[in-house]
Amino acid sequence: MIKILSLLLCIFFYTVPAFSQISLKLNDSKKSFLSSNDISGLKMNGSSSAKYVISFNEKLKVDKNNFVKKPDTLKYHRFYPQYIKRNSLLLPMAEVAGLNIALSMFNNYVSGAEFAKISFKSVRHNLDTGFVWDDDVFVVNQFGHPFHGSIYYNAARSTGFSYWESIPFAFGGSLMWEMFMETDPPQTNDIIQTTLGGTMVGEMTYRLSSLILDESTSGPNRIFRETVSTILNPARGFNRLISGDMFRRTPTNVNDVFPVNTRLNVGYAGINPSSSVNFDKSHFMVELLFTYGKEVGKDREYNPFEFFRIRAGFDAGKNDAPSTWISAYGLITAKNILKKKDSKMLVFGVFHDYDYYYNTIIRLGTQSVGVGLIYNTTETKSKVRMLGSLHTNFVAMGALNSIYRKGPNRNYDYTIGNKTMLEMGVNYKFVNFLLEYRFYYLYTVNGFPGHSNFGVLNPKLLVNVYKGVGIGAEYLFYHRSGTFEGVADYDKRISEQRLYLSYLF
Repeated sequence: MIKILSLLLCIFFYTVPAFSQISLKLNDSKKSFLSSNDISGLKMNGSSSAKYVISFNEKLKVDKNNFVKKPDTLKYHRFYPQYIKRNSLLLPMAEVAGLNIALSMFNNYVSGAEFAKISFKSVRHNLDTGFVWDDDVFVVNQFGHPFHGSIYYNAARSTGFSYWESIPFAFGGSLMWEMFMETDPPQTNDIIQTTLGGTMVGEMTYRLSSLILDESTSGPNRIFRETVSTILNPARGFNRLISGDMFRRTPTNVNDVFPVNTRLNVGYAGINPSSSVNFDKSHFMVELLFTYGKEVGKDREYNPFEFFRIRAGFDAGKNDAPSTWISAYGLITAKNILKKKDSKMLVFGVFHDYDYYYNTIIRLGTQSVGVGLIYNTTETKSKVRMLGSLHTNFVAMGALNSIYRKGPNRNYDYTIGNKTMLEMGVNYKFVNFLLEYRFYYLYTVNGFPGHSNFGVLNPKLLVNVYKGVGIGAEYLFYHRSGTFEGVADYDKRISEQRLYLSYLF
């Protein structure tokens, strides 16, 4: 029950701007599991047949030395294909079209929105005009469109279609909406955000709802699971209702069972107007960290989003604007390139990332896809482990608050560019240290002409105190600079220190 509630909190923080490092503990049962501060979340194992998992319904044992939770079971499985029915292509197509029509009618006849008063004339206008950039408020583009796209995506995903087969439904649903369901011309940023963001949020919510569902249960337990799963993934709940899956009984849990971990950090954050540390502005901080994933073994198949991480949080103080942050990435595919090294792991993977920052110097949201490496060593006799990762991504769509552009809704620029992320960590017994740096180069494609640089340096220290309880400390250094046409260059820096109690669910 606690894990179900933690999943709900995870989604709440994702949809209401607010996530710090997360970790996955997968390891040999005779060896210690990964530290809760493991930056890779992936663990190679000498045996290709060994599979270890934290099942959604199972009790956990705590390794108080390594500050992690161990599963007391060897159960692990993907979904049982014989219980997953692939429907006709017509069903998800009808659901996507029906959703768009229903939402348009609501906007027109209930809300009275001008943009919903569509006609053949407005459709002709949209087709003739082609794609433009919109002026919607920042939050709508960063959160509303990905959520909308996730429903399109899950209309297909929950009816038996794969990750790759479901992506066209997110794109097609968005294209239909942009072309036919609004009087405004179709908008480039909307279709990118709805497709990329909808795919990411859609696959995450599909997998999280699979953790909640268990068709071998009955009674209040089953009702609770079906209800929570439907809230989390409405399209899947609807399809389970009309197909009868919501009421069927199976001999075992037939859904995906993968490890999950949730960490909650609560404490103090001090905001500094420069790189120096002072305590002029004290904020209350809450941060939620969630990891979903499976171990990566030699030559094992790794399906999209069988590993993903979400980090979200906020801090707020009296008479001061709150800061929020969200960082999420999923592994689309991966392969170990050190096949014969049992003591080491070097994985090459393709990643899909989403980042959101809101503080006194930046308001940024990005969707990016790229490649990266994850390095990990097994624990030695000295209890020391080395960790590392490097990602470089193409930012397919970014929105960055403009220094010089002002407006009631649109006070930001649309950008493309590059994101690079470097992580290095050392684990020694119950002490974990991590150094993380993220850098963004963003070029304006619509807005005030120019380019911007933004970076975040974030060293962290986490010490286990007792079982799942620990104490953490972090320092964050934000720097932003920009060069724009016809105006002065921009350079701004702030820093932040955090102290908190940490609890691992």
